[in-house]
Amino acid sequence: MSEAVQIRKGLEGVVADTTSVSLVDGEAGRLYYRGHPVESLVNRRFAEVMHLIVFGDLPDPTRLAEVEEYLWVAGRLPPEVAASTRQLARHGEHPMVTLQAIAPLLALEPPAVSLGRSAHEEEALIVAARLPAAIATIHAAVQDHAEHLYPSSRRYGERYLQLLHGHRPSEMQTAVFESTQILQLDHGFNASTFTARVVTSTLAPVTSALSAAMGALYGPLHGAADQQALEMALEVGDPQRAREFVAQCLATGRKVMGMGHREYRVVDPRSRMIRALAQQVAEQPAHLRLLDVLSAVDEAFLEQTRTKSRALRANLEFYKGVVYASLDIPKEFFTASFAASRVFGWIAHVMEQRQDNRIIRPAAHYVGPAPHD
Repeated sequence: MSEAVQIRKGLEGVVADTTSVSLVDGEAGRLYYRGHPVESLVNRRFAEVMHLIVFGDLPDPTRLAEVEEYLWVAGRLPPEVAASTRQLARHGEHPMVTLQAIAPLLALEPPAVSLGRSAHEEEALIVAARLPAAIATIHAAVQDHAEHLYPSSRRYGERYLQLLHGHRPSEMQTAVFESTQILQLDHGFNASTFTARVVTSTLAPVTSALSAAMGALYGPLHGAADQQALEMALEVGDPQRAREFVAQCLATGRKVMGMGHREYRVVDPRSRMIRALAQQVAEQPAHLRLLDVLSAVDEAFLEQTRTKSRALRANLEFYKGVVYASLDIPKEFFTASFAASRVFGWIAHVMEQRQDNRIIRPAAHYVGPAPHD
């Protein structure tokens, strides 16, 4: 090969396709959902912003009630699906492994109601509607307790937390949880979203695309950073140890989980909002201490990398664990809770990919042994 080949590892900077779902403005540190700045959406009801992501506009009150009713009706697990979920969960694998395995079956026995504009979209929405109940079933199996009764609440966040814990959350807890989920709905061509689009480009079933996306989200360099960031805070233990810990990480090449983002040249706007949510919901001494530890690590990391060409700042995953922990969500279920939100972003991208599809098949530059007869 005489021509020079330009290789961009990780496809960094490569524009693979168009999208109208979200805009990540990394230079300015801004995020927009279909043109709306995320700051203007974070305090709305989750179902409103989900509708914006999937259907393209914010719903009026009548449509919002219809959407929330659909998610409530469709969200019940059919008995056989619940039994399969329970059986898989008892093998003791991480909840994300179980969730990925069961995802293609969640659309079985469709409900009597519908919301999607096509059969593919409807199938995907059934999976998304049933994820909270599936996660709660996995949680009950792992904790070895009976599953809680299906709540009567039509509000997404209230139903999600009640499915997990068996009691109704406070208004503040519901609002904080929904705000956190809104911040996670979509984020450009991130790894899991791109995975969903790659699978969709083969014209595989939409359930296969969603399952594959969950597998990508489980990676520690993607969605699982939320669990690992909290585990790191537990390891540090004391804000006074933050400087030493960061220095050791930088010296040994260890990653500080939840720190830095490829897209943002300045602070991730979601990290500012999630930190404020953590400060709002953290009340127990243990959670306040975790927040203090993370704040100290954040400060130490910025200070010790200030001379680098690009200072790394906290991303969404860094402080999110404090929010989830304060809502009594076990750390093993952080990434599953992330998936319960991001699934709606995946659906929007799956449908966008199907509208003007071309199989995603990049070229590879061969560097193996020279061809020979």
